[in-house]
Amino acid sequence: MSIRRAAPIFLALLLLTLTPTLRAEDTVTNPFVGVLLHEITYDRPRPLIIRIAEIDLAEESISFLVTPGNGDPNGDEPGDPNNETTRQTTLEFLNEQNAQLAINASFFSMGTIDTDNIGLVVSRGELVSPFRGTWTAINIDEHNRPTIVKGKEDTYEITSPKTPREELKLYNAVTGSDQIVTDGKPLDNQPDRKFFTTNHPRTAIGITDHNTLLLVTVDGRQPGVSEGIPLNELAQLMIEFGAVQALNLDGGGSTTMAIADPEPRVLNFPSSKDSEGNPGVLRKNGTNLAVFAKPNPDYVHDAAPPVRPDRITAPE
Repeated sequence: MSIRRAAPIFLALLLLTLTPTLRAEDTVTNPFVGVLLHEITYDRPRPLIIRIAEIDLAEESISFLVTPGNGDPNGDEPGDPNNETTRQTTLEFLNEQNAQLAINASFFSMGTIDTDNIGLVVSRGELVSPFRGTWTAINIDEHNRPTIVKGKEDTYEITSPKTPREELKLYNAVTGSDQIVTDGKPLDNQPDRKFFTTNHPRTAIGITDHNTLLLVTVDGRQPGVSEGIPLNELAQLMIEFGAVQALNLDGGGSTTMAIADPEPRVLNFPSSKDSEGNPGVLRKNGTNLAVFAKPNPDYVHDAAPPVRPDRITAPE
């Protein structure tokens, strides 16, 4: 396959970028044709556990699916918000769709099981949720060509890039809070934004200039194990793995990466808590993104990164 393994230079650059004393280990596996999976652990400047899926968009067996709409249960009420999707954990979505890999995606309202998604959501051509304000989306068309898109409030009208609509079909799209990498450059530091500067669990998606999609989760809120990162460090991580464009997706307790290789399981440790304050609970998210891929016949499950933690529960 044409996808490259993360060369040692990327890891070295990341070490130099974040801090000269940071140490890292990168375990790389190849569970599916066209998919490389990294589990990266750092011990400085703070403990971190990061998972990165590199997906070769030139691999013909790869396809995607965003959570489909539920028929918009609040009916003909104009505009947004509308409760367009029914919340599922990322693992539930993976199992339901018989997918091989999945991550959580867009931000959403937490109040009800049928939820409003913040910004553009499209599922294999089905228009689910319109553009919201300045929030930026990523669209993956039916030929697996990714594009960063912006649009007119409360519509599906694309305003950027200025490409004829027939040349840019909305097919699978999700929205992020911030475009953290633009043309290979990180988003400027914004010290007045606590959301930007706080160490949180994070989920991100990125596009490289060698036709690879990056799906990233960073565990957080686990003192001494994985404490999360601010958005400027997340942007730098995406750049060091080759991203020229990248979005910050819903994070915090929503951050989840699930895999079926072939056993369905959660790779990361969600920070959502149960009624007694114990973390490790899978949140039901408004939107998830699934990846479909062929198993790699040479992949040995025992060589996969160890599953963490022992305790992962469904939401109550």
